[in-house]
Amino acid sequence: MLTRTKNNYSFSFSPFRIVVFLLIFFFLFLASVNAQTNGKKNLPVWQSYKGVAIGMTADQVREKLGAPKSEDAAGFFYIFSETENAQILLDADKKVRTISTVFDAEHAASPTFADVFGKTVELQAKPDGSIYKMVRYEDAGYWISYNRMSGEKAMVIVMIQKM
Repeated sequence: MLTRTKNNYSFSFSPFRIVVFLLIFFFLFLASVNAQTNGKKNLPVWQSYKGVAIGMTADQVREKLGAPKSEDAAGFFYIFSETENAQILLDADKKVRTISTVFDAEHAASPTFADVFGKTVELQAKPDGSIYKMVRYEDAGYWISYNRMSGEKAMVIVMIQKM
């Protein structure tokens, strides 16, 4: 409240007004935080493989991964070790449209389900221990699948593909 005393103006606030002001400020703050959270894009944890991402050019792939084991107009095939290889497919504009990786499931470099999807995507293993999950990331413009096979020579296949 504004009061006048001998040509001076002073403000006096009651405890009630301070509490109301703080409550209004608090609710505006919460609304702002909620709006920012809702504006976040739904992006995957695993967005690239060894620096290669969807939309990169063929030259950028060669720069990141070096010379492929095999190459044609459709893409590249890389063998990094006995336990890891990758196939990179290109679209008509010679940009990456698919990244497909294969790992020996028992090797340390083999990605886990959480490495690919984080902790927000629910893991549903089958009784034999195998896992398959595909998640569409509309905001990113691609989908990712994780496939862990079971058995004596189990493999993990992770694929990223442009929608």
